[in-house]
Amino acid sequence: MTLGAVATGIAVALLVIGSRGASLVDRRLRRLVPVPLRGAAAGAVDDREILARISGALAGCTVGCLVAWIFSLGLLPIPIAAYVGAIAPAISRDRARAARRREADRAFITLVEWLHALVASGRPIESAIVRTATRGTGSAVLDASLDRVRRDYTLGVPLRDALAREGAAGGIDGLVGLADRLDRARDLGRGVLPMLQDLRDHLRASERARALRSASHVEGKLTLVLTLCYLPALALLVIVPLFLTLLAGLFG
Repeated sequence: MTLGAVATGIAVALLVIGSRGASLVDRRLRRLVPVPLRGAAAGAVDDREILARISGALAGCTVGCLVAWIFSLGLLPIPIAAYVGAIAPAISRDRARAARRREADRAFITLVEWLHALVASGRPIESAIVRTATRGTGSAVLDASLDRVRRDYTLGVPLRDALAREGAAGGIDGLVGLADRLDRARDLGRGVLPMLQDLRDHLRASERARALRSASHVEGKLTLVLTLCYLPALALLVIVPLFLTLLAGLFG
């Protein structure tokens, strides 16, 4: 019990430390880090991830100790609970990152729609991107990347380079693809409006295919739900009484 209490105290202390955000000095230093070095700066933040894993492992070890003591299961629950507690922060982080990426991909479709509308109305692509970055797209990740693109372009960085760097730094494939299409349109002497129209049609077709794939999975999910919900009720209300009636008729 004493070891369990000590482990619980250490876990709570580590969780409190790990939940603290970046300090004011850390935030100011991140603003001064150039774009190519943001990956290295993000790697320095992995200390919090390691701390969260240690905290989760200690919390899982404490729970395993309690389970082993209450149910008399020996030492087996302790390493299992510690392992689950250690991998839980990584799983949560990966799911949150995947959710943010899906949100950015959906918002990129809106971005292309707005860019196409603004360029079709006579605005240059640079002005259209600056205008869209000022207004926002609804995705925090994409809006932050666009804001840095607008800042870099204002400071004299070519638009294609700013889009490619921010897309690679933020893991947004749409911005990287947009930068490549702008570069290809410039090399081929093609206008920006047809390029945006082709990109818009491609994104619409991809979104339509994704919606059809999601709709094709609905039937299987509904069948599974109906099976899990109605089969037990059918067994309890029909099959079991019928079986008992047959038994009563045979032996009665």
